[in-house]
Amino acid sequence: MTSTESFATAAHLHVLLRRKTGRVTDTEWMATNADYAHEIVRYAREQAATEGHTELLPWAEKLEALIPQLGAVVRKPLLAVASERLKAGRPPARATSAAPVRPSGFSDSAQPSGFLESTLNSVFGTPRKPEGDAPGPRYVGGIR
Repeated sequence: MTSTESFATAAHLHVLLRRKTGRVTDTEWMATNADYAHEIVRYAREQAATEGHTELLPWAEKLEALIPQLGAVVRKPLLAVASERLKAGRPPARATSAAPVRPSGFSDSAQPSGFLESTLNSVFGTPRKPEGDAPGPRYVGGIR
């Protein structure tokens, strides 16, 4: 049984539960976490018995058959990763920003947008505003 099949079964059961009972579930978690899948199977069977939604039963049985084969991706908590890096003598990984920060607190995007509007002033000969120019008093950071 592949992860695609378990995800498809979980997705189908998710849609049925949403339509029939109004219950919103996490499809990805259902397809990877055995405890969560057990609880969803229990809930689907309960709804089939009490509310008469018998179309939930075959999908609950399919999901229950997949439970032994569910393989959750093991992820370490971020704090544990940072702690291991410190013990190994390496500083914790941090996101770095290559874009310079302006006095307004905003910075240029990392990728150019490709839109012409950012270069209109230079196209029509109007000089651009200097970098240190303060925005007008009516606007916050130059945004209307």
